[in-house]
Amino acid sequence: MTVLSIDTCEGSCSAALVRAGVAVAVRQEAIGRGHAERLLPMLDEMMAESGLGYDAVDRIAVTIGPGTFTGLRIGLSVARGLGLALDAPVVGVTSLQALAAGGEGTVHAVVMGRGGQGYHQCFSVAPGMVPEVRSEAGCFDGPDIETRVAATPGQVVGSGAALAGMACAGDAVDPVVLALLGAQLDAASNPPEPAYLRDADAAKAKALLPVE
Repeated sequence: MTVLSIDTCEGSCSAALVRAGVAVAVRQEAIGRGHAERLLPMLDEMMAESGLGYDAVDRIAVTIGPGTFTGLRIGLSVARGLGLALDAPVVGVTSLQALAAGGEGTVHAVVMGRGGQGYHQCFSVAPGMVPEVRSEAGCFDGPDIETRVAATPGQVVGSGAALAGMACAGDAVDPVVLALLGAQLDAASNPPEPAYLRDADAAKAKALLPVE
């Protein structure tokens, strides 16, 4: 199986082409912004490097968040478009699960949010296996995340590791790990739909006066 992976959830713009479990082309660039301009040229570069055409892609794996709104939408749009064009299944993988898959044992994945908050989920991870969920994913204040990590000591990965008072063991999704994970997950059960774990900042305005 040949899997194309795409991650644009945070400041990195990353992709990998993995064929029969072996990476044949990888790109990972910390660009901050500009995913829309960089992603498609990056994919073309990888295909040229690998000597394969897009028609060789059997499956696409894409991170579905949590992460930045704009980056997330860009990655999902490109993955869905390619999936339609190639008639290939697209597997959605949370950035928390993708981060955890690069660790081992008890792994806390923490993605930096806004206003001192972060997205956290705990997993049990065995090499080469899909991470086993140990806690529900959610958006929490920094002290709450630190308490959750202290209650179940383990490795902390992700851009929000500092919220748990921990050194970071890896702050970005590895696109090769993402591709290997996407090859194992069931496409039907893991659709490429955005994972929003935080309420919108904007709320519908309430009437100042009673409305009859």
